[in-house]
Amino acid sequence: MVKGERVGFVDTATIHGIEALPVTVEVSVGSGLPGFHIIGLPDLAVKEATRRVRQAIKASGYKINNALVIVNLAPSSMRKIGSGFDLPIAIAYLLATGQVEADLITGRLFIGELSLDGKVKAVQGQLAYESLAKQLGKVLVTGGSRSGVPESVNDPSSAVGSAQSGQLCLEHLKDLHQAHFVVMQNVHNQAAGSSLDYADIAGNDTAKRALQIAAAGEHGLMMIGPPGAGKTMLARRLSTILPPLEQEKRLESAVIHSVAGLPFAHILAGDRPFRSPHHGASRAGMIGGGTPIVPGEITLAHNGVLFLDELPEFGSSVLQLLRQPVEMGYVTLARAAGTFTFPAQFMLVAAANPCPCGFFGDNQRNCSCTPAQISRYIGHIGGPLIDRISLIVDIRRSAAADVLATGHGTSSAELKDGVLAARDFAMWRSSQEHSRVPDALDALPDSATRKPVSNEAALLAACKLGAREQAFLEMAADRYRLSGRGIISTLAVARTIADIEEKPAVQQEHLMEAIGYRPRGDQ
Repeated sequence: MVKGERVGFVDTATIHGIEALPVTVEVSVGSGLPGFHIIGLPDLAVKEATRRVRQAIKASGYKINNALVIVNLAPSSMRKIGSGFDLPIAIAYLLATGQVEADLITGRLFIGELSLDGKVKAVQGQLAYESLAKQLGKVLVTGGSRSGVPESVNDPSSAVGSAQSGQLCLEHLKDLHQAHFVVMQNVHNQAAGSSLDYADIAGNDTAKRALQIAAAGEHGLMMIGPPGAGKTMLARRLSTILPPLEQEKRLESAVIHSVAGLPFAHILAGDRPFRSPHHGASRAGMIGGGTPIVPGEITLAHNGVLFLDELPEFGSSVLQLLRQPVEMGYVTLARAAGTFTFPAQFMLVAAANPCPCGFFGDNQRNCSCTPAQISRYIGHIGGPLIDRISLIVDIRRSAAADVLATGHGTSSAELKDGVLAARDFAMWRSSQEHSRVPDALDALPDSATRKPVSNEAALLAACKLGAREQAFLEMAADRYRLSGRGIISTLAVARTIADIEEKPAVQQEHLMEAIGYRPRGDQ
């Protein structure tokens, strides 16, 4: 029997949305009716930890007392999810029963699932846990390994000092006897590189131009054309002309994929996420949800590309859910478990057939659809969503000569040079404009300097429209019945086209090309 009450404390964490939040495991071992109870809003996976922990402790050579064991997960007001509580519960129990030293847990955050034989396994969300450990000034101790070359370390104090990645690995629960950890030393990641290239697609120069503009300005784009025209091939090569992710965005996107249990090494290497969900995707699968709450496709595409093939085949309710994330760059889910806000800044790229049979406007096959069927098919997408897509381009099936010229089209390297040049010019232009702001603000009162400038006003100032260009835009807006959003979107595309040509002011030809990419939805 256990005499008196003894308590062990271990720091751990739980996933809430896409971030890790700190949790303290408190284990009390004392007299009373024998049992192993977990309190503090545990989910089913956490409740099942009692059986895994007891068996793993026995298999690792430790003793299990016939006593009342109460495990409290604090704060008790927050739902705890996942099997990562196995390891901290086991260690807290061993601390409470005096089977391991208290110095073992100092400055460490423990996460891991236990096998029945005592092996420690890694769980989803490793990067989120690492980020939290870094914020708390602790070293993460987990099972398995994320990447890198393991180096055995027996001295806990030296292990903390030498853990360059801020992560230690505990391979087996019995290794706590000798405080035997493995230090994870990260290997430098290199982008894998893609074998895809736009040179593989001969012809379709108009589509490639539109994709270059979209990549340079991160605009939404939709391609409409018959089956076999190359819409999917064009979209899947978009990542080859996008610049690599900045360091901060790499970690941001990698954490999201880590929480979702998806590979993320390529993202840490700089590759942008590319998500292509099936048109049968549910609302929760697209925007996030479920129990527990997990990020959806739009969040997995954060800082990358969301490609929706066969756009009209998606559920109408699913498509309408995209309207707010496309415009705002995030999605907020209100659920019984709380309110979750997920980032969703992505490039929306869509592909669609022009009609149900797919051959409306095709120069090789006749369309068998009625006007009502065509209108209903495209109308399924919804005007509000189309209005939020900046570029719409028609794709024609390539001639036989172009197909045989595969490998000799405009290459990804050529298109990427234009994208990078446009982005560099835009940054230079922005810095020049900002450098003139302080001089202008010096003459204004303090209250005036605090007045925010809207994105629309900033865009208008950046375009530097002359009287001729403004008159042309007004005429085009009336002719094509552009909405207010459509006018701003057209200006943004025109500004990107001017950046590709490294022109400080938007000219009429830039506006003409931008308007040419909005033939539908505004007519």
